[in-house]
Amino acid sequence: MPTHERDDEGEIKLRKLLKCKETNPSVRLSFDNYLAKKESEGPKMVHIDKSCVTRPLSGDLDFKELFQEAISARAGLSFVKTADTNTEWTPNLLAEAILAVDPNGRGVDVRTVQNWFQDNDKGISSENIVCLARVFGMGDPDAIAAWRKELRAANKRLASKRKARRESDGKTPADENDNDSSSDRKNDGSQNERSSLAGLSEKLFTSADGLSIAIFVWAGFFLLCLMSFVIGNHDLTYTARSDLTKQVGFFWSLSWPIECLFLYPTSFLLIAHLVSFWKRERRAMAQSKEQQGTWNELIYGLRLPFWLVAIVAFVVVFTAQWGGVYLLGLTQRDTPDLVDWILVAKLRPDIVSIWEALLVSLLAFLYSGLIYWFYLTGLLLLFAISDDYSKKTKLPDPHFDCCSVDLVGEKLQKVIFRCTVIGMLAATAIQLNAIYLKSDGETSLSWLAGDFLAGLGSYTTKWGFLGQSSASSLTSSMLLLLHVALYGLCTTKVRSAMRPFQIQSFGSKRLMGEDNTGRWCIFHDPLFKQFCVLGLLFLNFSLLGKFVGFTLLLSTSLLVAVASICWPEKGSELHPRTNK
Repeated sequence: MPTHERDDEGEIKLRKLLKCKETNPSVRLSFDNYLAKKESEGPKMVHIDKSCVTRPLSGDLDFKELFQEAISARAGLSFVKTADTNTEWTPNLLAEAILAVDPNGRGVDVRTVQNWFQDNDKGISSENIVCLARVFGMGDPDAIAAWRKELRAANKRLASKRKARRESDGKTPADENDNDSSSDRKNDGSQNERSSLAGLSEKLFTSADGLSIAIFVWAGFFLLCLMSFVIGNHDLTYTARSDLTKQVGFFWSLSWPIECLFLYPTSFLLIAHLVSFWKRERRAMAQSKEQQGTWNELIYGLRLPFWLVAIVAFVVVFTAQWGGVYLLGLTQRDTPDLVDWILVAKLRPDIVSIWEALLVSLLAFLYSGLIYWFYLTGLLLLFAISDDYSKKTKLPDPHFDCCSVDLVGEKLQKVIFRCTVIGMLAATAIQLNAIYLKSDGETSLSWLAGDFLAGLGSYTTKWGFLGQSSASSLTSSMLLLLHVALYGLCTTKVRSAMRPFQIQSFGSKRLMGEDNTGRWCIFHDPLFKQFCVLGLLFLNFSLLGKFVGFTLLLSTSLLVAVASICWPEKGSELHPRTNK
Protein backbone atom coordinates (compact mmCIF):
# COMPACT_ATOMS: atom_id res chain seq x y z
CA MET A 1 0.00 0.00 0.00
CA PRO A 2 1.30 3.50 -0.76
CA THR A 3 2.36 5.55 2.22
CA HIS A 4 2.29 9.32 2.46
CA GLU A 5 5.30 11.28 3.71
CA ARG A 6 5.80 15.03 3.86
CA ASP A 7 9.24 16.56 3.34
CA ASP A 8 10.70 19.77 4.80
CA GLU A 9 9.13 21.90 2.07
CA GLY A 10 5.64 20.52 2.68
CA GLU A 11 5.56 18.36 -0.48
CA ILE A 12 3.64 15.11 -0.20
CA LYS A 13 5.71 12.20 -1.54
CA LEU A 14 4.00 8.96 -2.44
CA ARG A 15 6.20 5.94 -1.84
CA LYS A 16 5.31 2.49 -3.01
CA LEU A 17 7.38 -0.19 -1.29
CA LEU A 18 8.36 -2.83 -3.82
CA LYS A 19 10.78 -5.71 -3.61
CA CYS A 20 14.33 -4.66 -4.42
CA LYS A 21 14.85 -7.65 -6.68
CA GLU A 22 12.31 -6.21 -9.15
CA THR A 23 14.71 -3.40 -10.02
CA ASN A 24 17.94 -3.69 -11.97
CA PRO A 25 20.70 -3.56 -9.31
CA SER A 26 23.04 -1.58 -11.55
CA VAL A 27 20.38 1.03 -12.21
CA ARG A 28 19.60 1.06 -8.49
CA LEU A 29 23.27 1.88 -7.84
CA SER A 30 23.09 4.68 -10.40
CA PHE A 31 20.12 6.19 -8.61
CA ASP A 32 21.94 5.97 -5.27
CA ASN A 33 24.91 7.78 -6.79
CA TYR A 34 22.58 10.39 -8.22
CA LEU A 35 21.00 11.01 -4.83
CA ALA A 36 24.41 11.32 -3.14
CA LYS A 37 25.55 13.75 -5.79
CA LYS A 38 22.45 15.91 -5.56
CA GLU A 39 22.44 16.31 -1.77
CA SER A 40 24.74 19.32 -1.99
CA GLU A 41 23.04 20.94 -5.02
CA GLY A 42 19.88 22.25 -3.35
CA PRO A 43 16.29 21.04 -3.70
CA LYS A 44 15.58 18.38 -6.33
CA MET A 45 12.75 18.63 -8.85
CA VAL A 46 12.53 14.83 -9.29
CA HIS A 47 11.93 12.56 -6.30
CA ILE A 48 13.24 8.97 -6.27
CA ASP A 49 11.88 6.56 -3.66
CA LYS A 50 13.42 3.40 -2.27
CA SER A 51 12.11 1.27 -5.13
CA CYS A 52 13.67 3.65 -7.70
CA VAL A 53 10.27 4.94 -8.86
CA THR A 54 10.56 8.60 -9.84
CA ARG A 55 7.95 11.29 -9.30
CA PRO A 56 8.11 14.97 -10.18
CA LEU A 57 7.91 17.53 -7.39
CA SER A 58 5.76 20.62 -7.79
CA GLY A 59 7.77 23.50 -9.17
CA ASP A 60 7.90 26.28 -11.75
CA LEU A 61 9.90 24.39 -14.37
CA ASP A 62 8.89 24.47 -18.00
CA PHE A 63 8.91 21.33 -20.10
CA LYS A 64 12.54 21.63 -21.22
CA GLU A 65 13.78 22.11 -17.65
CA LEU A 66 11.64 19.32 -16.23
CA PHE A 67 12.68 16.97 -19.02
CA GLN A 68 16.36 17.65 -18.39
CA GLU A 69 15.85 17.01 -14.66
CA ALA A 70 14.16 13.70 -15.45
CA ILE A 71 16.89 12.69 -17.89
CA SER A 72 19.59 13.60 -15.37
CA ALA A 73 17.79 11.53 -12.72
CA ARG A 74 17.59 8.62 -15.21
CA ALA A 75 13.86 8.42 -14.62
CA GLY A 76 12.43 5.16 -15.96
CA LEU A 77 15.80 3.86 -17.08
CA SER A 78 15.13 0.45 -15.54
CA PHE A 79 12.72 -0.20 -18.42
CA VAL A 80 15.78 -0.64 -20.64
CA LYS A 81 17.23 -4.12 -20.15
CA THR A 82 20.73 -3.06 -21.25
CA ALA A 83 20.97 -0.25 -18.69
CA ASP A 84 23.98 -0.27 -16.35
CA THR A 85 25.79 2.20 -14.14
CA ASN A 86 27.21 4.04 -17.18
CA THR A 87 23.98 4.16 -19.20
CA GLU A 88 22.48 7.56 -19.94
CA TRP A 89 19.26 8.44 -21.70
CA THR A 90 19.67 9.01 -25.43
CA PRO A 91 16.99 9.85 -28.02
CA ASN A 92 17.15 6.37 -29.53
CA LEU A 93 17.06 4.69 -26.14
CA LEU A 94 14.09 6.77 -24.99
CA ALA A 95 12.22 6.15 -28.25
CA GLU A 96 12.70 2.39 -27.77
CA ALA A 97 11.47 2.61 -24.18
CA ILE A 98 8.34 4.52 -25.24
CA LEU A 99 7.62 1.93 -27.92
CA ALA A 100 8.00 -0.86 -25.35
CA VAL A 101 5.41 0.59 -22.96
CA ASP A 102 2.93 1.79 -25.60
CA PRO A 103 -0.02 -0.65 -25.63
CA ASN A 104 -0.86 0.33 -29.23
CA GLY A 105 2.71 -0.31 -30.43
CA ARG A 106 2.94 3.12 -32.10
CA GLY A 107 5.68 4.75 -30.12
CA VAL A 108 7.18 8.14 -30.95
CA ASP A 109 9.39 9.09 -33.87
CA VAL A 110 13.09 9.44 -33.00
CA ARG A 111 13.24 12.92 -34.56
CA THR A 112 10.50 14.00 -32.17
CA VAL A 113 12.46 12.70 -29.17
CA GLN A 114 15.56 14.52 -30.43
CA ASN A 115 13.62 17.79 -30.27
CA TRP A 116 12.98 17.16 -26.57
CA PHE A 117 16.71 16.83 -25.90
CA GLN A 118 17.63 19.96 -27.87
CA ASP A 119 17.66 23.49 -26.48
CA ASN A 120 14.74 24.96 -28.40
CA ASP A 121 11.19 26.17 -27.90
CA LYS A 122 9.66 22.89 -29.05
CA GLY A 123 6.95 21.57 -26.72
CA ILE A 124 5.26 18.20 -26.55
CA SER A 125 1.83 17.03 -27.70
CA SER A 126 -0.79 15.68 -25.32
CA GLU A 127 -0.50 12.16 -26.78
CA ASN A 128 3.28 12.12 -26.31
CA ILE A 129 2.88 13.32 -22.72
CA VAL A 130 0.97 10.13 -21.98
CA CYS A 131 3.73 8.01 -23.57
CA LEU A 132 6.53 9.82 -21.75
CA ALA A 133 4.72 9.56 -18.41
CA ARG A 134 4.51 5.78 -18.79
CA VAL A 135 8.30 5.56 -19.09
CA PHE A 136 9.15 8.00 -16.31
CA GLY A 137 6.55 6.45 -13.99
CA MET A 138 7.97 2.93 -14.45
CA GLY A 139 4.53 1.33 -14.46
CA ASP A 140 3.49 2.78 -11.10
CA PRO A 141 -0.06 4.22 -11.47
CA ASP A 142 0.49 7.02 -8.94
CA ALA A 143 3.79 7.99 -10.50
CA ILE A 144 2.37 7.95 -14.03
CA ALA A 145 -0.51 10.19 -12.97
CA ALA A 146 1.91 12.59 -11.26
CA TRP A 147 4.14 12.75 -14.35
CA ARG A 148 1.16 13.41 -16.62
CA LYS A 149 -0.02 16.28 -14.44
CA GLU A 150 3.40 17.89 -14.08
CA LEU A 151 4.34 17.42 -17.75
CA ARG A 152 1.13 19.11 -18.87
CA ALA A 153 1.73 22.01 -16.49
CA ALA A 154 5.36 22.30 -17.59
CA ASN A 155 4.32 22.27 -21.26
CA LYS A 156 1.91 25.14 -20.59
CA ARG A 157 4.69 27.10 -18.87
CA LEU A 158 6.94 26.57 -21.89
CA ALA A 159 4.19 27.81 -24.22
CA SER A 160 3.69 30.91 -22.05
CA LYS A 161 7.42 31.67 -22.04
CA ARG A 162 7.60 31.15 -25.80
CA LYS A 163 4.70 33.50 -26.37
CA ALA A 164 6.14 36.17 -24.08
CA ARG A 165 9.57 35.88 -25.70
CA ARG A 166 8.18 36.25 -29.21
CA GLU A 167 6.07 39.22 -28.20
CA SER A 168 9.11 40.95 -26.70
CA ASP A 169 11.29 40.07 -29.70
CA GLY A 170 8.72 41.54 -32.06
CA LYS A 171 9.16 45.04 -30.58
CA THR A 172 12.03 47.20 -31.91
CA PRO A 173 12.97 50.84 -31.22
CA ALA A 174 11.67 51.77 -34.65
CA ASP A 175 8.24 50.47 -33.71
CA GLU A 176 7.90 52.43 -30.46
CA ASN A 177 6.09 55.31 -32.15
CA ASP A 178 3.51 52.92 -33.55
CA ASN A 179 2.80 51.06 -30.29
CA ASP A 180 -0.31 53.04 -29.36
CA SER A 181 -1.93 52.84 -32.79
CA SER A 182 -1.12 49.14 -33.26
CA SER A 183 -2.42 48.36 -29.77
CA ASP A 184 -5.66 50.21 -30.53
CA ARG A 185 -6.06 48.34 -33.80
CA LYS A 186 -5.42 45.03 -32.04
CA ASN A 187 -7.96 45.80 -29.32
CA ASP A 188 -10.54 46.89 -31.89
CA GLY A 189 -9.94 43.73 -33.91
CA SER A 190 -10.27 41.51 -30.84
CA GLN A 191 -13.49 43.28 -29.87
CA ASN A 192 -14.86 42.80 -33.39
CA GLU A 193 -13.92 39.12 -33.32
CA ARG A 194 -15.66 38.54 -30.00
CA SER A 195 -18.78 40.51 -30.93
CA SER A 196 -19.18 39.14 -34.46
CA LEU A 197 -21.60 36.40 -35.44
CA ALA A 198 -18.63 34.13 -36.20
CA GLY A 199 -17.26 34.60 -32.67
CA LEU A 200 -20.69 33.95 -31.16
CA SER A 201 -21.13 30.81 -33.25
CA GLU A 202 -17.73 29.46 -32.23
CA LYS A 203 -18.39 30.29 -28.58
CA LEU A 204 -21.54 28.15 -28.63
CA PHE A 205 -19.39 25.08 -29.22
CA THR A 206 -16.48 25.96 -26.93
CA SER A 207 -18.58 26.79 -23.85
CA ALA A 208 -19.05 23.67 -21.72
CA ASP A 209 -17.80 21.52 -24.65
CA GLY A 210 -21.12 21.78 -26.49
CA LEU A 211 -23.20 20.52 -23.58
CA SER A 212 -25.14 23.79 -23.44
CA ILE A 213 -26.34 23.33 -27.03
CA ALA A 214 -27.33 19.72 -26.35
CA ILE A 215 -29.28 20.76 -23.26
CA PHE A 216 -31.05 23.46 -25.29
CA VAL A 217 -32.07 20.92 -27.94
CA TRP A 218 -33.38 18.49 -25.32
CA ALA A 219 -35.26 21.24 -23.47
CA GLY A 220 -36.84 22.51 -26.70
CA PHE A 221 -37.97 19.02 -27.66
CA PHE A 222 -39.64 18.38 -24.32
CA LEU A 223 -41.33 21.79 -24.59
CA LEU A 224 -42.73 20.71 -27.96
CA CYS A 225 -43.95 17.47 -26.40
CA LEU A 226 -45.72 19.44 -23.68
CA MET A 227 -47.35 21.82 -26.17
CA SER A 228 -48.55 19.00 -28.41
CA PHE A 229 -49.96 17.20 -25.38
CA VAL A 230 -51.81 20.33 -24.25
CA ILE A 231 -53.47 21.03 -27.61
CA GLY A 232 -54.16 17.32 -28.23
CA ASN A 233 -52.19 16.48 -31.39
CA HIS A 234 -49.68 14.25 -29.62
CA ASP A 235 -51.82 11.18 -30.35
CA LEU A 236 -54.24 12.00 -33.15
CA THR A 237 -55.77 10.04 -36.02
CA TYR A 238 -57.70 11.00 -39.15
CA THR A 239 -59.68 9.10 -41.76
CA ALA A 240 -57.37 8.68 -44.75
CA ARG A 241 -59.76 6.28 -46.54
CA SER A 242 -63.07 4.73 -45.75
CA ASP A 243 -61.25 1.65 -44.48
CA LEU A 244 -58.17 3.36 -42.98
CA THR A 245 -57.71 5.42 -39.82
CA LYS A 246 -54.17 6.77 -39.82
CA GLN A 247 -52.13 7.84 -36.78
CA VAL A 248 -50.17 11.10 -37.29
CA GLY A 249 -49.61 12.28 -33.69
CA PHE A 250 -46.37 13.98 -32.65
CA PHE A 251 -45.40 11.11 -30.38
CA TRP A 252 -45.59 8.72 -33.35
CA SER A 253 -43.26 10.72 -35.58
CA LEU A 254 -40.20 8.90 -36.93
CA SER A 255 -38.07 12.03 -37.33
CA TRP A 256 -38.53 14.56 -34.51
CA PRO A 257 -37.75 12.28 -31.49
CA ILE A 258 -34.83 10.48 -33.17
CA GLU A 259 -33.18 13.66 -34.42
CA CYS A 260 -33.69 15.89 -31.38
CA LEU A 261 -33.01 13.31 -28.67
CA PHE A 262 -30.09 11.40 -30.17
CA LEU A 263 -28.61 12.47 -33.49
CA TYR A 264 -28.14 16.24 -33.28
CA PRO A 265 -26.97 16.37 -29.62
CA THR A 266 -24.42 13.63 -30.33
CA SER A 267 -23.10 15.55 -33.32
CA PHE A 268 -22.85 18.77 -31.30
CA LEU A 269 -20.86 17.06 -28.56
CA LEU A 270 -18.48 15.45 -31.06
CA ILE A 271 -17.78 18.71 -32.89
CA ALA A 272 -17.41 20.72 -29.66
CA HIS A 273 -14.90 18.21 -28.31
CA LEU A 274 -12.96 18.35 -31.59
CA VAL A 275 -12.87 22.18 -31.56
CA SER A 276 -11.43 22.20 -28.04
CA PHE A 277 -8.94 19.49 -28.98
CA TRP A 278 -7.79 21.33 -32.11
CA LYS A 279 -7.38 24.65 -30.30
CA ARG A 280 -4.95 22.94 -27.93
CA GLU A 281 -3.10 21.04 -30.67
CA ARG A 282 -2.73 23.98 -33.04
CA ARG A 283 -0.94 25.91 -30.29
CA ALA A 284 1.42 22.98 -29.80
CA MET A 285 2.02 22.72 -33.56
CA ALA A 286 2.72 26.46 -33.99
CA GLN A 287 6.48 26.40 -33.56
CA SER A 288 7.46 29.05 -36.13
CA LYS A 289 6.48 32.66 -36.72
CA GLU A 290 4.74 31.75 -39.97
CA GLN A 291 2.28 29.64 -37.98
CA GLN A 292 1.35 32.18 -35.31
CA GLY A 293 -2.12 33.02 -36.61
CA THR A 294 -4.59 32.68 -33.74
CA TRP A 295 -7.80 30.70 -33.72
CA ASN A 296 -9.87 33.87 -33.25
CA GLU A 297 -8.38 35.35 -36.41
CA LEU A 298 -9.25 32.18 -38.31
CA ILE A 299 -12.86 32.28 -37.10
CA TYR A 300 -13.18 35.99 -37.83
CA GLY A 301 -11.92 35.34 -41.35
CA LEU A 302 -14.92 33.03 -41.88
CA ARG A 303 -17.49 35.65 -40.87
CA LEU A 304 -19.14 35.61 -44.32
CA PRO A 305 -19.74 31.81 -44.34
CA PHE A 306 -21.13 32.05 -40.80
CA TRP A 307 -23.61 34.69 -41.99
CA LEU A 308 -24.58 32.48 -44.93
CA VAL A 309 -25.22 29.60 -42.53
CA ALA A 310 -27.50 31.81 -40.42
CA ILE A 311 -29.39 32.98 -43.51
CA VAL A 312 -29.90 29.43 -44.75
CA ALA A 313 -31.11 28.26 -41.34
CA PHE A 314 -33.58 31.06 -40.65
CA VAL A 315 -34.64 32.06 -44.17
CA VAL A 316 -34.69 28.75 -46.03
CA VAL A 317 -35.48 26.30 -43.22
CA PHE A 318 -37.72 28.48 -41.08
CA THR A 319 -39.32 31.10 -43.33
CA ALA A 320 -39.62 29.10 -46.56
CA GLN A 321 -40.60 25.77 -45.02
CA TRP A 322 -42.95 27.17 -42.39
CA GLY A 323 -44.43 29.93 -44.56
CA GLY A 324 -44.59 27.94 -47.78
CA VAL A 325 -45.88 24.66 -46.35
CA TYR A 326 -47.64 25.18 -43.02
CA LEU A 327 -48.82 28.79 -43.12
CA LEU A 328 -50.33 28.36 -46.58
CA GLY A 329 -51.52 24.84 -45.83
CA LEU A 330 -53.42 25.91 -42.71
CA THR A 331 -54.93 29.10 -44.15
CA GLN A 332 -56.04 27.76 -47.55
CA ARG A 333 -59.31 25.91 -48.06
CA ASP A 334 -57.78 23.05 -50.03
CA THR A 335 -56.79 19.78 -48.38
CA PRO A 336 -53.03 19.71 -47.66
CA ASP A 337 -50.81 17.60 -49.89
CA LEU A 338 -49.44 15.70 -46.90
CA VAL A 339 -51.10 15.35 -43.49
CA ASP A 340 -48.80 15.36 -40.46
CA TRP A 341 -49.15 16.21 -36.76
CA ILE A 342 -49.69 19.93 -37.54
CA LEU A 343 -51.66 19.93 -40.82
CA VAL A 344 -54.07 17.38 -39.35
CA ALA A 345 -55.85 20.43 -37.88
CA LYS A 346 -57.46 20.93 -41.32
CA LEU A 347 -59.14 17.52 -41.02
CA ARG A 348 -59.69 17.40 -37.25
CA PRO A 349 -60.75 20.94 -36.21
CA ASP A 350 -62.75 19.35 -33.40
CA ILE A 351 -59.47 18.47 -31.64
CA VAL A 352 -56.98 21.10 -32.85
CA SER A 353 -58.02 24.56 -34.02
CA ILE A 354 -56.30 26.37 -36.88
CA TRP A 355 -54.90 29.06 -34.59
CA GLU A 356 -53.47 26.48 -32.22
CA ALA A 357 -51.85 24.68 -35.12
CA LEU A 358 -50.41 27.97 -36.46
CA LEU A 359 -48.90 28.82 -33.07
CA VAL A 360 -47.41 25.35 -32.56
CA SER A 361 -46.04 25.23 -36.11
CA LEU A 362 -44.44 28.68 -35.69
CA LEU A 363 -42.68 27.66 -32.48
CA ALA A 364 -41.77 24.22 -33.84
CA PHE A 365 -40.07 25.54 -36.96
CA LEU A 366 -38.42 28.41 -35.11
CA TYR A 367 -36.94 25.68 -32.91
CA SER A 368 -36.06 23.70 -36.04
CA GLY A 369 -34.35 26.76 -37.55
CA LEU A 370 -32.22 27.19 -34.42
CA ILE A 371 -31.23 23.53 -34.51
CA TYR A 372 -30.19 23.77 -38.16
CA TRP A 373 -28.23 26.93 -37.38
CA PHE A 374 -26.35 25.06 -34.66
CA TYR A 375 -25.89 22.06 -36.91
CA LEU A 376 -24.68 23.92 -40.00
CA THR A 377 -22.39 26.02 -37.81
CA GLY A 378 -20.86 22.81 -36.45
CA LEU A 379 -20.31 21.49 -39.96
CA LEU A 380 -18.66 24.77 -40.93
CA LEU A 381 -16.35 24.51 -37.91
CA LEU A 382 -15.53 20.96 -38.98
CA PHE A 383 -14.54 22.20 -42.43
CA ALA A 384 -12.57 25.10 -40.91
CA ILE A 385 -10.55 22.72 -38.71
CA SER A 386 -9.82 20.45 -41.66
CA ASP A 387 -8.68 23.39 -43.78
CA ASP A 388 -6.58 24.83 -40.96
CA TYR A 389 -4.98 21.44 -40.33
CA SER A 390 -4.13 21.11 -44.01
CA LYS A 391 -2.58 24.59 -44.16
CA LYS A 392 -0.53 24.15 -41.00
CA THR A 393 0.98 20.84 -42.03
CA LYS A 394 1.95 22.22 -45.44
CA LEU A 395 3.94 25.12 -43.99
CA PRO A 396 7.71 24.50 -44.15
CA ASP A 397 8.80 23.58 -40.63
CA PRO A 398 11.43 20.86 -40.10
CA HIS A 399 10.60 20.64 -36.38
CA PHE A 400 7.08 19.31 -36.85
CA ASP A 401 6.22 16.32 -34.67
CA CYS A 402 5.37 13.68 -37.30
CA CYS A 403 3.74 11.30 -34.82
CA SER A 404 1.60 14.10 -33.37
CA VAL A 405 0.50 15.21 -36.84
CA ASP A 406 -0.60 11.65 -37.65
CA LEU A 407 -2.51 11.25 -34.40
CA VAL A 408 -4.30 14.59 -34.82
CA GLY A 409 -5.18 13.71 -38.41
CA GLU A 410 -6.56 10.32 -37.35
CA LYS A 411 -8.75 11.90 -34.67
CA LEU A 412 -9.99 14.53 -37.10
CA GLN A 413 -10.79 11.88 -39.72
CA LYS A 414 -12.80 9.83 -37.22
CA VAL A 415 -14.91 12.82 -36.15
CA ILE A 416 -15.57 13.74 -39.79
CA PHE A 417 -16.74 10.20 -40.48
CA ARG A 418 -18.93 9.98 -37.39
CA CYS A 419 -20.60 13.34 -38.08
CA THR A 420 -21.24 12.24 -41.67
CA VAL A 421 -22.87 9.02 -40.47
CA ILE A 422 -25.05 10.97 -38.02
CA GLY A 423 -26.08 13.40 -40.75
CA MET A 424 -27.01 10.58 -43.12
CA LEU A 425 -29.04 8.95 -40.35
CA ALA A 426 -30.89 12.25 -39.80
CA ALA A 427 -31.67 12.45 -43.52
CA THR A 428 -32.86 8.84 -43.41
CA ALA A 429 -35.19 9.59 -40.48
CA ILE A 430 -36.76 12.56 -42.32
CA GLN A 431 -37.25 10.52 -45.48
CA LEU A 432 -38.63 7.54 -43.58
CA ASN A 433 -41.21 9.71 -41.78
CA ALA A 434 -42.31 11.26 -45.08
CA ILE A 435 -42.74 7.81 -46.65
CA TYR A 436 -44.85 6.66 -43.71
CA LEU A 437 -47.12 9.69 -43.98
CA LYS A 438 -47.67 8.90 -47.68
CA SER A 439 -48.27 5.19 -47.03
CA ASP A 440 -51.42 3.38 -45.98
CA GLY A 441 -49.94 2.19 -42.68
CA GLU A 442 -52.11 2.74 -39.61
CA THR A 443 -49.26 3.55 -37.23
CA SER A 444 -45.56 4.07 -37.84
CA LEU A 445 -44.46 1.13 -35.68
CA SER A 446 -47.00 -1.33 -37.09
CA TRP A 447 -46.08 -0.23 -40.61
CA LEU A 448 -42.37 -0.90 -40.03
CA ALA A 449 -43.03 -4.18 -38.24
CA GLY A 450 -45.39 -5.36 -41.00
CA ASP A 451 -42.87 -4.55 -43.73
CA PHE A 452 -40.11 -6.34 -41.80
CA LEU A 453 -42.23 -9.47 -41.41
CA ALA A 454 -43.29 -9.28 -45.06
CA GLY A 455 -39.64 -9.18 -46.06
CA LEU A 456 -39.05 -12.34 -44.04
CA GLY A 457 -42.04 -14.02 -45.74
CA SER A 458 -44.12 -14.46 -42.57
CA TYR A 459 -46.60 -11.67 -43.30
CA THR A 460 -48.69 -11.66 -46.48
CA THR A 461 -50.34 -8.23 -46.30
CA LYS A 462 -48.54 -5.62 -48.40
CA TRP A 463 -48.69 -1.87 -47.99
CA GLY A 464 -49.20 0.86 -50.59
CA PHE A 465 -49.29 4.65 -50.99
CA LEU A 466 -52.10 7.19 -50.57
CA GLY A 467 -51.06 9.35 -53.51
CA GLN A 468 -49.81 12.27 -51.41
CA SER A 469 -46.63 14.33 -51.95
CA SER A 470 -44.13 15.76 -49.48
CA ALA A 471 -41.52 18.53 -49.49
CA SER A 472 -39.59 16.66 -46.80
CA SER A 473 -38.16 14.30 -49.42
CA LEU A 474 -36.35 17.23 -51.05
CA THR A 475 -35.07 18.44 -47.67
CA SER A 476 -33.70 15.03 -46.72
CA SER A 477 -32.02 14.58 -50.12
CA MET A 478 -30.29 17.96 -49.85
CA LEU A 479 -29.13 17.13 -46.31
CA LEU A 480 -27.72 13.81 -47.49
CA LEU A 481 -25.82 15.35 -50.41
CA LEU A 482 -24.47 18.08 -48.13
CA HIS A 483 -22.88 15.51 -45.83
CA VAL A 484 -21.46 13.47 -48.69
CA ALA A 485 -19.85 16.60 -50.17
CA LEU A 486 -18.53 17.71 -46.78
CA TYR A 487 -17.03 14.30 -46.10
CA GLY A 488 -15.30 14.32 -49.48
CA LEU A 489 -13.83 17.80 -49.02
CA CYS A 490 -12.68 17.34 -45.42
CA THR A 491 -11.28 13.86 -46.02
CA THR A 492 -9.33 15.03 -49.06
CA LYS A 493 -7.77 17.88 -47.09
CA VAL A 494 -6.88 15.75 -44.07
CA ARG A 495 -5.49 12.77 -45.96
CA SER A 496 -3.45 14.87 -48.37
CA ALA A 497 -1.93 16.69 -45.40
CA MET A 498 -1.14 13.45 -43.54
CA ARG A 499 0.49 11.63 -46.46
CA PRO A 500 3.90 13.40 -46.46
CA PHE A 501 4.33 12.84 -42.73
CA GLN A 502 3.36 9.18 -43.06
CA ILE A 503 6.02 8.69 -45.71
CA GLN A 504 8.57 10.58 -43.61
CA SER A 505 7.78 8.52 -40.50
CA PHE A 506 7.28 5.02 -41.90
CA GLY A 507 8.73 5.05 -45.42
CA SER A 508 6.87 4.79 -48.70
CA LYS A 509 7.21 1.02 -49.08
CA ARG A 510 5.93 0.21 -45.62
CA LEU A 511 3.14 2.77 -45.97
CA MET A 512 1.93 1.43 -49.29
CA GLY A 513 1.88 -2.13 -47.99
CA GLU A 514 4.80 -3.42 -50.08
CA ASP A 515 6.25 -5.15 -47.02
CA ASN A 516 3.09 -7.27 -46.76
CA THR A 517 0.34 -8.12 -49.18
CA GLY A 518 -1.84 -5.67 -51.02
CA ARG A 519 -4.89 -7.29 -49.43
CA TRP A 520 -3.74 -6.14 -45.98
CA CYS A 521 -3.48 -2.54 -47.11
CA ILE A 522 -6.96 -2.51 -48.65
CA PHE A 523 -9.09 -4.28 -46.07
CA HIS A 524 -7.37 -2.82 -43.01
CA ASP A 525 -7.50 0.75 -44.26
CA PRO A 526 -9.99 2.74 -42.09
CA LEU A 527 -10.87 4.84 -45.12
CA PHE A 528 -11.99 1.74 -47.02
CA LYS A 529 -14.21 0.74 -44.10
CA GLN A 530 -15.67 4.23 -43.97
CA PHE A 531 -16.49 4.13 -47.68
CA CYS A 532 -18.29 0.81 -47.18
CA VAL A 533 -20.40 2.15 -44.30
CA LEU A 534 -21.29 5.38 -46.11
CA GLY A 535 -22.07 3.46 -49.30
CA LEU A 536 -24.44 1.18 -47.38
CA LEU A 537 -26.22 4.18 -45.83
CA PHE A 538 -26.53 5.89 -49.22
CA LEU A 539 -27.95 2.71 -50.77
CA ASN A 540 -30.40 2.36 -47.89
CA PHE A 541 -31.57 5.97 -48.32
CA SER A 542 -32.08 5.49 -52.04
CA LEU A 543 -34.20 2.34 -51.57
CA LEU A 544 -36.43 3.52 -48.71
CA GLY A 545 -40.00 2.54 -49.53
CA LYS A 546 -39.09 1.24 -52.99
CA PHE A 547 -40.02 -2.39 -52.30
CA VAL A 548 -41.75 -4.49 -49.68
CA GLY A 549 -39.20 -5.61 -47.10
CA PHE A 550 -36.99 -2.53 -47.31
CA THR A 551 -36.83 -2.50 -43.49
CA LEU A 552 -34.44 -5.48 -43.65
CA LEU A 553 -31.88 -3.27 -45.39
CA LEU A 554 -32.82 -0.41 -43.05
CA SER A 555 -32.16 -2.52 -39.93
CA THR A 556 -28.82 -3.75 -41.28
CA SER A 557 -27.63 -0.26 -42.15
CA LEU A 558 -28.70 1.08 -38.75
CA LEU A 559 -26.76 -1.63 -36.92
CA VAL A 560 -23.65 -1.02 -39.03
CA ALA A 561 -23.93 2.77 -38.56
CA VAL A 562 -24.31 2.57 -34.78
CA ALA A 563 -21.41 0.11 -34.54
CA SER A 564 -19.17 2.34 -36.65
CA ILE A 565 -19.94 5.34 -34.41
CA CYS A 566 -19.60 3.61 -31.04
CA TRP A 567 -16.79 1.12 -31.64
CA PRO A 568 -13.27 2.59 -31.72
CA GLU A 569 -11.02 1.45 -34.53
CA LYS A 570 -8.13 -0.77 -33.49
CA GLY A 571 -4.99 -0.01 -35.42
CA SER A 572 -4.56 1.89 -38.64
CA GLU A 573 -2.59 1.84 -41.80
CA LEU A 574 -0.88 4.95 -40.46
CA HIS A 575 0.82 2.87 -37.78
CA PRO A 576 1.41 -0.66 -39.07
CA ARG A 577 2.26 -3.25 -36.50
CA THR A 578 5.84 -4.24 -36.26
CA ASN A 579 7.21 -7.61 -35.38
CA LYS A 580 8.79 -7.57 -31.98
